Parts: sequence; C-alpha cells; structure tokens
Amino acid sequence: MKDNRSAIQRKLMGLVLVTSGVVLLLTCIGFFAYEFFTFRMASKERLSTLGEIISANSTAALAFDDAENAAEILNALKAEKHIVAAALYDKKGNLFARYPGDFPKYNLPIHPASDGYNYKSDYLEGYQRVIQAEAKLGTLYLRSDMKAIYTRFERYGLISLLVVALSILVAYLLSRQLQKKISKPILALAKTAADISTKKDFTVRAKKFDDDELGLLTDAFNQMLTQIERQNAEILSFNYALEQKVNERTLELEQANIELKLRSEFEETIIDSSVDIIAVFDRSLNYVSLNRSGKIAFGLADKDVIGKNILEVFPQVKTSVMYQNLVKVFDTGEMILDQRYTSLISHIIMQNFFIPLLDKNNEVYRVLVIGHDITEISKTHEQLKQLNSELEKSNLNLEQFAFIASHDLQEPLRKIQTFSQLLERDLDNKESIKKHLAKIMSSAGRMTDLIKAVLNYSRLSNEKGDYEEVDLKQVLDDVVSDLELKIIEKEAVIDAGNLPVICGNSLQLTQLFLNLISNSLKFSEKKPEIKIASTIINKREAMGIDNFNNNGAFVKLIFKDNGIGFEQHYAERIFTVFQRLHGKQEYPGTGIGLALCKKIVDNHQGQISVRSTPGEGTEFTILLPASLSPKRLKE
Repeated sequence: MKDNRSAIQRKLMGLVLVTSGVVLLLTCIGFFAYEFFTFRMASKERLSTLGEIISANSTAALAFDDAENAAEILNALKAEKHIVAAALYDKKGNLFARYPGDFPKYNLPIHPASDGYNYKSDYLEGYQRVIQAEAKLGTLYLRSDMKAIYTRFERYGLISLLVVALSILVAYLLSRQLQKKISKPILALAKTAADISTKKDFTVRAKKFDDDELGLLTDAFNQMLTQIERQNAEILSFNYALEQKVNERTLELEQANIELKLRSEFEETIIDSSVDIIAVFDRSLNYVSLNRSGKIAFGLADKDVIGKNILEVFPQVKTSVMYQNLVKVFDTGEMILDQRYTSLISHIIMQNFFIPLLDKNNEVYRVLVIGHDITEISKTHEQLKQLNSELEKSNLNLEQFAFIASHDLQEPLRKIQTFSQLLERDLDNKESIKKHLAKIMSSAGRMTDLIKAVLNYSRLSNEKGDYEEVDLKQVLDDVVSDLELKIIEKEAVIDAGNLPVICGNSLQLTQLFLNLISNSLKFSEKKPEIKIASTIINKREAMGIDNFNNNGAFVKLIFKDNGIGFEQHYAERIFTVFQRLHGKQEYPGTGIGLALCKKIVDNHQGQISVRSTPGEGTEFTILLPASLSPKRLKE
C-alpha cells in the first residue's frame, strides 16, 4: 500500500511540477526571444548613430586628403570596446584609413558596399556615406562583435535559472500539501478495495471524506459492494445446487467413460490384432489412427503419424493411385477397391479398400483404409502366369517340333527305305550298289545330325546351367580359333570392339557366338565381313524397350554381316526349329542353329531380334542382363 500511496503522490506532484516548469520555460523562451530581437535592433541603431557621428567628423579629412587626421578620428572608436574594425574609403572606393591601424587589410572589404547595417554570422557590419553639402566624399565601414548580446544573455540566463529554481521549489512545497486533498480519498478507496480483494469480505465499506466528485465515487463504490454482496450470496446458493448436480453427472459420466474405454480398448485390440494395415483419415487427410500392423510395416510410432497429414509423413505418395483414391472417396462418398497396389514406402503389394465413414448428415467425415498384403499371392500368381507362359511356349514348340519332325525326320528314313529297296533290286549291279549305299549313308548321316541337333535343343530347353562371370572377348577368341580353317577358307574378316564381362553360362554363350558366326560364314556369296559391337545400356533406357523385363543395366550385342540376307517378314520364323529359308543342297544344315540361339538367349533372360535385307546382309541384336546373380538365373 505504501508503494501505491507514494506512486499517486509522485504523479500528482510531478504533474504540478511539470506544468509549472513548462510554463516557466515557455515564459523564459519568450522573454529571451524578445530580448534577442530587440537588442539586435538596438545594436543596429546604436551602430548606425555611431557611424553618422564618425562620418560627420571625417568630412574634413577626406576633403583635404588627410589620412593621419582620418586615422585619429577612427581611433576615437577605442571608447566602443565592441567595435572590432573600422575603415574609411575615398570617393573612388579605395581604402583611405583603418582602425585599428594594424588590422589586416585582407580582412576588410576591398570596396565599400551600399549603405546599411546587417548581421553576418558572428558580427554586425555596415556602411555609412560621408557627405558634405550633398556631395559624397567617401564611405565609412564599421564592424561590431556580438559579445554584448552574449554577455546580456548570460546574465539573463542566470537570473532565469534562479527564478525557475525558486518557482519550482515553491510549486513543490505547495503541491506536497495540496495533493493530499485528492490523494487521501483515493488512497483510502484503494486500500478498501485491496482489503476486499484479499479477505473476500464484501461487508466492508469505504470512508467518505467530502461531497465532491471523489465523494460521489465513494458512494458508487459502496453501492456496488452492496450489490456484489447480495449477488455473491445468490451465486453461493446456486453453486451449491450446481455442485450437487455436477457430482451426480460426474458419477454417471465416469461410469459411461469406463464402459466406453472398455469398448474402445476392445475395438483397438481387435484392430491391432489384424494382420491387415488399417488407417483412418479425416477430411484434411490427417491420420486419425493407424493400427499396429501399419506401424510395423512403415516403421513408425504414434507421434510420427497421428494428427499429421499423409503427405507430411509420406510425401512420395502425392502422385500415387492410393492418394488419388483417398481423395476420390471424400469427394464421391463411394467405396473404392484397389485390386493391386505396390506400396511406395514398404514395397509390398496390397489390395486396398477405401471405405467412407458417414456422419449424421450422411456426409463423409472419415475414410477407413484397409490394406491387405497380397505380396505372396501376387508372387504365386506371377510364378503361375510365368509357368503357364512357359508351358504354352513349350507346347507350341512341341507342336512345331512334332509337325516339322514328321517331315524332316521322316525324310531321311524314306530315303533309306527307298534306296534299300533299290539296293535289293540291283544286287547284281556293283555300280548301283555303291551308288545306293552312298545315298543310304548320306541319309543316315543327316538322320544322325538331326537327332543330335534335336538332343542339343532338348538339353537347352531343360537345362539352366551354372552361371558365372564370362568374358565375352575370350568367348569370341575361342570361337574364332575353332572356326580358323573356315575363316581362312572364306577369307573372312571379323571386326569386334571391346566386349564386356557378364554373368552367364560359358558353354551356352560360346554356342551362341559359334552359331551366329557360322551362319554369317555359311550364308555368304562374297568375302564375309562380320562386325560385332557391344553397348552397356542403363535401366532407364531399358524401360523404353518393348517386351523386355529387366532389373538393371544390360548389354546390347550386335552381330552384323554382309551375307545374302532374307526378306524381313521371315524374321520371326527363322528362330523356329527346323525352319529353313534356303535350299539344303546349296546351304546344308539342320535348321536348328538359330532356334538354339534363341533358346540360349531365353535361358539368360534376354532378347534376340533380327533385321535383314536380301543381298545386303543380316543384323542380329541381342540383349543380355549385364549382372544377374547365378541364383536368379537358375530359378
């Protein structure tokens, strides 16, 4: 309370003192301003009068050109201590005499100006014509300093400070006594209010001192206390009744909360026990809940998910089908079933159910998302699909094989049978016997080649082989060594760039190179030119190739020759078993070589294609994975 009392007293006293001080300050400023301007006018008039006197006394000196007399006249200015310089100029404007005598000429005007007196920065100067009988004899120049006014102001300032100090002291003493008339009732009222606030006793009343405005304030304050006392009694009675009702409702709510908690825990236990991922989203796409399976699948805790937007938790799903379906359910209010969705976070394949939850207005306020993990089912389905594809391909190969074998494999048997009959008929003719036996031997040899080729093809169809790092440059060197005589005989040129090391079956890749180079040597009517090139293609570029499954970089091999070529519409047929585009006599063979090449490429999970133009040559393009693990290749 002491602090409050001193605070209001200080404010009242400060108000009086500041008001008094401001009034005195403004009064002094006005007085100083008046003195300043009046003294300047008086100084100018006094200097003008002095100039008239000196100019009148200087007429004779200028008339008779008596510089010494003029100097003596100017020396009379010694009586005026504020005159710092003076000078007489003749009627031509030349300096005639100066005061003091040693005053530097360069500090004086070179030529006199027009008559009149003016204030410069820190002095007063002026010019007075010296006239005799209305004839101008010269000009008087006077310069006075400002020390007089400065001295006057210093004296006035000291007097003003004393007056202000004395006035403020008197104001302080008076305000110290007079402020009690105002502060005492206010402090008493403040003390009463503080006591009521502290003790909560509304029966206390404030003391009234006078019948002025503060008295009216005290009466109003006491009336307010009377109303508060009455209302407080009513509130206490109402609070007691309300407290009884609150206690009753609290017991009911506690019982309901216990039942609700048990039911909620039961539901949460069921949801958390689900092997499916279950999440609930609000209209802002914030997570309301996520079950235990979802937290485990995504590696998250409640603090990382609950109350946060799905894009804040998983920003990568913004362009996903899952996010689009979630938004769509809120817009349409219809359930959506996403049959197959690969999660961008956990990389598992899921079957998602988007179920809208409706409020009492039949509007979607939540969406329940249930994600069922179908990764294993999808893998099994893909494996089954692959097996069916391989079975269909195998059945197709078997049908082609059975169809063509009925002709190609039976043809040498028919020849053996025919020439055996002819041999039996011509037993007496030695020349015919030799001829028929030669035909039989040739057909038996072809039959043997066909059977070997079929066995090789069958072995490749059922064998995956052991896979290891294979240097394709070494494979090419081995093949060239095996075909050395044929290459020399044909005068062939083989141009191969740098070939990479890949993971594969060395024997099968050697067979691939051998068959392709042998074909280029065989189907050529001029000196064979064989070019082999390789390129490493990254996964991104591989995505643009149709019907080619890849999981990384792969090698692109190109075998190009200048052989006889063939029509492009036969491109798919040449990889079929026993399929031939040229005559057997002119270009002997089994018709299985390119089928073996395709089977080898398929075993390596690659792709082979061909482009050809009759008379211009053939180009085989082979795509092989650059680095497949042996385990994967054996699967």
